[in-house]
Amino acid sequence: MIQNDEQLQYPWDCVACNQQNDYFLKKCQYCGTVKEQFCQQMKFDYQQNDNQGFTEINIIDFECNKVEDRREILELLICKLKLSESNYNVVFSKQLIIKPYLIPLIQNPEYSTITQEQADQGISFQESFQFLSGDIYIFENREKAKIYLEQCQYCNLQCPIKKYIELRRVYPNSNGQLTLNAMMKELKIPYQSDCFALAEVVSELLDRAYKFELNMLQTLKFPIPEEEARLQGFDNIIILDFEATCIREADKKYLQEIIEFPAQVYNIQERKVIKEFSKYIKPIENPILSEFCTELTGITQQQVDEGIPLDQAINEFMQFIQGLQKCCILTCGDYDLNLLKKEGARKGIPIQKELQYYINIKKVFPKSLRNPKHYKDPCMVEMLKLCGLDLLGRHHSGIDDVKNITRIVHYLINEKNFQFDERMVSYTFKI
Repeated sequence: MIQNDEQLQYPWDCVACNQQNDYFLKKCQYCGTVKEQFCQQMKFDYQQNDNQGFTEINIIDFECNKVEDRREILELLICKLKLSESNYNVVFSKQLIIKPYLIPLIQNPEYSTITQEQADQGISFQESFQFLSGDIYIFENREKAKIYLEQCQYCNLQCPIKKYIELRRVYPNSNGQLTLNAMMKELKIPYQSDCFALAEVVSELLDRAYKFELNMLQTLKFPIPEEEARLQGFDNIIILDFEATCIREADKKYLQEIIEFPAQVYNIQERKVIKEFSKYIKPIENPILSEFCTELTGITQQQVDEGIPLDQAINEFMQFIQGLQKCCILTCGDYDLNLLKKEGARKGIPIQKELQYYINIKKVFPKSLRNPKHYKDPCMVEMLKLCGLDLLGRHHSGIDDVKNITRIVHYLINEKNFQFDERMVSYTFKI
């Protein structure tokens, strides 16, 4: 254990910029890189990295058979690694074909590497448990872990995995955003059609002295009845979409200001819009709109000149949503409320807590509706098309965009029985 009086003696080098920082600093004072992300590459074994390692790693990935939002594991890949202090060995790597239980017929067989005959001759999902043992299980992301647990529940089986590591969350310097393909590209791993990509990434990280530790573990217990009972969902969704000042040329120094503040309240029980809010905001840092801004948004100079200050708009918006029960803001991206946060910080405007958390509809849009060839989250126009809806009004008009996003929300709730709940919430601050 490192004593408090010793801590100041051990500086650490930031791997991102190679600058030296004092021990007690949690972020690099030069580039802001978080210290914990690079513990495995530091000069000393610090207290927060002094964690028990593992002797075995099970890497699990799979492909699913899908009908609507129902998914069933069809091809299961398991790779077991034995770890030592300085090396690792592959104990075995298996490809298992699981006999369908919930969805007997393979959907879209032209895109599947598994034939119907192979699937019919596959092993039961329970039989695959015999290949699982050891200290740790790695899934690519939380969604994969959840699918595995759901399969156990569908088959009325006790899940053999209690804790797991989500590789996307612990992958170095990624903020939990990288896909598996992006990890392979960053690590310069050549893609081969027959390779076990997740195992290749884990192996490459181990080759680079990366250490998987206890503090990375998550409990595989979701959803459980007790937790499902706490997830009541929302009664009201507040669809919001800001428009801001902008110029044609890319300029990082240009300060954007909100100039249109529209919102609609969609009541889930009544399945309709019950309230609407729309205000134009007078900008003060860039009071004259660029021609590009007017062309893009349709907002005129006269409209913003007659607008109200941002702080007044926020106060009126808070009055507008006052009394709404179990509500949450929904936006099309992370841009809107983070823009409000930045502008509020510059101008000394307090941002109420209701404007600090939201659902990003791009992130939660059902995978069953997405184009499987597109890896990026769909934009508003793409989501409308995937829902079989036409774009109404003018794209990049704030109020028209709000109305179109509301139509997507209405479609998901009515046609797909989609529930917006607390699991989907993002924050403009770190938690």
